[in-house]
Amino acid sequence: MPKKVKSKKVIYYKDPLNDDFAGTKIKQVKVDENFKFIHKNFFFKICSFILYYIFVFPLIYIFERLILRVKIVNKKSLKQVKKQNIFLYGNHTSAVDAYTPNILAFPKRNRIIVNPDAVSIKGIRTLVQMLGALPLPSQTSGMRKFLSAVEYYHKKGHITIYPEAHIWPYYTGVRPFTSSSFKYPVKFNAPVVAFFVAYTKPKGFLSFMRKANVTVYISDVFVPNPELNQKDAQQELRDKVYDFMVEKSKLSDYEVIEYKQIEEETDSQSEKE
Repeated sequence: MPKKVKSKKVIYYKDPLNDDFAGTKIKQVKVDENFKFIHKNFFFKICSFILYYIFVFPLIYIFERLILRVKIVNKKSLKQVKKQNIFLYGNHTSAVDAYTPNILAFPKRNRIIVNPDAVSIKGIRTLVQMLGALPLPSQTSGMRKFLSAVEYYHKKGHITIYPEAHIWPYYTGVRPFTSSSFKYPVKFNAPVVAFFVAYTKPKGFLSFMRKANVTVYISDVFVPNPELNQKDAQQELRDKVYDFMVEKSKLSDYEVIEYKQIEEETDSQSEKE
């Protein structure tokens, strides 16, 4: 049972699959067949390379490794597939989820499949795409081009997916998720590596600057089963990733935010009455 922080924030939720606590409140743009998912322009590529490797990545590394003191366990697993492009799957519990997979993927480029919110802020759409954001279509008409983009960028580097879809800050458990996002590694016969971000009591250098210490646990490599049909292969990968996350969630022993399901609260109150 995770240790609780005194006077910590409590968040009430109804639906563990669909409730989102990112708190962005952004008006989404339409991501359809007219959205530019793939950028092959030479100028875009050069600017993207410089922005990613020269400016942003060093800052991310310093911030996460020196200030947040992020510890990575079992990184050797990624070395086993260093010559292959893989799909990374992780739990979605922090705003820095946009950066952590980049450290795991280095020196390869990493793209992250994101909510349309990420490309909905005026003035920075191009910037976030240069940094690797690949938005899910908000309209079914954009799905064909999106799938082409996944294939295109998979050939050039790693792709990260957060199957829980929505951010629950500092959540220490694992929310339920479906097998739908596992169709990509099955389709492209690509390896899968899962990671789980666990939280422990802040201590050590600059501990006053962080709410919790962060440890990223990396799984062994999972591969699609060629003997199964697509649906069953997706489910098998999903189950392996989910089981890994559940196992590593036991290592989170510090609860910054407490999450309570509204139905459970109602039931307990009814019992008292």
